[in-house]
Amino acid sequence: MNVEKLIEAIQTAAAQVDPYGLAPREALRELSAHLRKSGKYEEFDNDCIHAIGTSGSAFTMDEFAQSIVRRATVVGAATALQEVNSYQAADHLHLEQILLLHNIHIDNAFTFSNGVRLVDLEDLPESPLRDSLLRQRWSSQMGWRIDAVLATDFIAKKDIRTQDEDRKTDWSALNEQSRLIKLLDDTRLILSLARPADYGVPALAATTLVPTNLSFLERGLAYNPFAEPHVAFGPEILGIEAQRAGRLISAFDSLNEETQDRLRIALKRLNDVKIDSNWANKAINLRICLENIFLNPEEGSQIARRISERAPEYTSFSKTRARKVYAFLSKAVHTGETQQHPRIDERMIAGEIQNALRQIIDRGAYPVWPDTNRDQKSNL
Repeated sequence: MNVEKLIEAIQTAAAQVDPYGLAPREALRELSAHLRKSGKYEEFDNDCIHAIGTSGSAFTMDEFAQSIVRRATVVGAATALQEVNSYQAADHLHLEQILLLHNIHIDNAFTFSNGVRLVDLEDLPESPLRDSLLRQRWSSQMGWRIDAVLATDFIAKKDIRTQDEDRKTDWSALNEQSRLIKLLDDTRLILSLARPADYGVPALAATTLVPTNLSFLERGLAYNPFAEPHVAFGPEILGIEAQRAGRLISAFDSLNEETQDRLRIALKRLNDVKIDSNWANKAINLRICLENIFLNPEEGSQIARRISERAPEYTSFSKTRARKVYAFLSKAVHTGETQQHPRIDERMIAGEIQNALRQIIDRGAYPVWPDTNRDQKSNL
């Protein structure tokens, strides 16, 4: 392989790029011919797929040539080519899974005990995605803004194949990506629990952050969008809130899987209450939280009575007030009418639910409530 001629072809194409970073076809054809002639870059031809997790980039040689030229305009032809060669020599890739937070500001970065980092967008490693999000931060016309993310490192096995290659079903990449997204989302929801009852942590999507030296792989990456409200706005996340979340995360990680799964339901619904402006949705989600906390899983009758009897143990509600709270939410759910009460509102209820969930995490388990119906029957 004549490396000098190859670098010269990259330099020639890079010198002719337009304002969008695209080289003219003639220059790309010449570079593609050199790449094919070298015999070293067949894996970037014939629509070969370079998979990362559950997504990936498919290349033709001309597309690959364009990606090298684009990178060469930044770091030079020799470095751009060396980055590709280093990728070819590697067996594994060091990447980051990130959760894009909507309209969330932080005063300082924080690393939780589970390895997840809360960082400002600018503090992420240099990457095409980071640069794109930074450009959109001040000029987005989509109604959203990203200032901070949750991020965690992971190592992915390099996976290259042709589109028609017969492969055995392998769920390991999907399972690992699902695990990482759950880890990030658990951290987000517990961080929301650590904030005041007025403020949640909305998310837009999870995706993989590809470092700049692997920028030719970034084009095929998929996003996992979070379908939830994004209308809430709140003050920045303070260090004391992150520290409180860190303690709760350590306690949450020590819980058994069944308890964690049950908590995720209430944590998600409570966060939705905080970030949704629709009062009916708030009422529905608050009712779900009350039932999640104060009913045993098999119970489905006499809900209002059970909640009114049990809520005082984990909240400041009296039995009478707990029954009025449940009636307040029920009327909103069933009639569709905005509810007004001089001493009851969604914010107050959310604060009580938040305190109850913190207690459950600190105590290490959900309460197992006595079956009052069974006790009454035994006395007959």
